[in-house]
Amino acid sequence: MPFQAPEASKRERNRAAYAAFTKSIERLCGTDPGARAALRAGLRRDLDHPRARTMHRLLTPRLPERCDDRTAQAHYTVASLIAAQPRHAFALDQEDGEGSADEQGAVKKKPLQEDGGSGQVAAVPEPIPYGPSFGATLGHAVIARGASMRMSAAESRINLLTRQSLRGIHLHLPAAVNQVRTTDAAIDWGQLLADLVDWPDQSGRISRRWLQDFYRITARADQD
Repeated sequence: MPFQAPEASKRERNRAAYAAFTKSIERLCGTDPGARAALRAGLRRDLDHPRARTMHRLLTPRLPERCDDRTAQAHYTVASLIAAQPRHAFALDQEDGEGSADEQGAVKKKPLQEDGGSGQVAAVPEPIPYGPSFGATLGHAVIARGASMRMSAAESRINLLTRQSLRGIHLHLPAAVNQVRTTDAAIDWGQLLADLVDWPDQSGRISRRWLQDFYRITARADQD
């Protein structure tokens, strides 16, 4: 499939860039309380909001070259969400030498792109995800042992998120992330960043994947 190679290469470059960005923000927040406070202040703020001004110095060098405002906003939102985590979350990240969830997800997903016997690249109907979607995260938050998130609350949240415009998804994500933080469900920041970057053009596909992942996980728990 000659036309798939360039697209696959682009996905791999994006995969590495998103993983590097989120990991750098986690390191920054873990070592610089002032930077963490500045990024946290940007929650629910657009790029031109006065409270976002202190973020420009921290994030501009980390943005993709020639990125548009929508792509920049996705990076700012994810950086703010990462910074809003409890302080102990960054201490754990600094001790983890195995790589980020995004990097581990990239390794785990790689075999799915190849045909084990022929050595040829297998046809993939849509881009390989960087890791678990936010819908999967909400599903795991419901089924986790001792979880405080009820199915009805998580279902309302996932349905609200998947109906949002670009502006709406940026505004509603912080509350959803706060709900997840009451459980041990992990958020794949690289995948969330990828979905926010793609939301303007692919919100339907992303929403479907979030819903399918959510119901697949919660239904599996009901069957056990």
